Amino acid sequence: MTATMPSMMAVDPLAASHSPNGVQAGYGVSLTDLSGFAQAMKRAQAGGTGVLEPQAVTAPNESMQALFKPLEHLNDEASSLHEVADIAQATGTDMTPSEMVTLTVRCQEFLFHSQLTANIANRTSDGLQQLFRQQA
Repeated sequence: MTATMPSMMAVDPLAASHSPNGVQAGYGVSLTDLSGFAQAMKRAQAGGTGVLEPQAVTAPNESMQALFKPLEHLNDEASSLHEVADIAQATGTDMTPSEMVTLTVRCQEFLFHSQLTANIANRTSDGLQQLFRQQA
């Protein structure tokens, strides 16, 4: 399934060379996305100077901070495991069996937390996709 768009919306110069009248877009391209892009280009070109000014970056709000807390926890756990492994290697002696078991258990715990976080993220993504499909 392909659609031909006017050449003013060409994003890929190689794709424009294949079609004399425009760009060929492959499967999954939404015409509303392309028309929105064309309108944005027109607004940008009609803006006058054509110079984009830098925008101030705002601090993330509380909900975004809450979303990243599990990832920060995983990062802290990985850093902690790295420090323990570095200390064990720096001593130059073999680890005792209890130290090896402890490190193995901590690695398994880290793996469990990683898989749990990924599972939650995937389920959340699936739920949001289903919600958007139902509202469309």
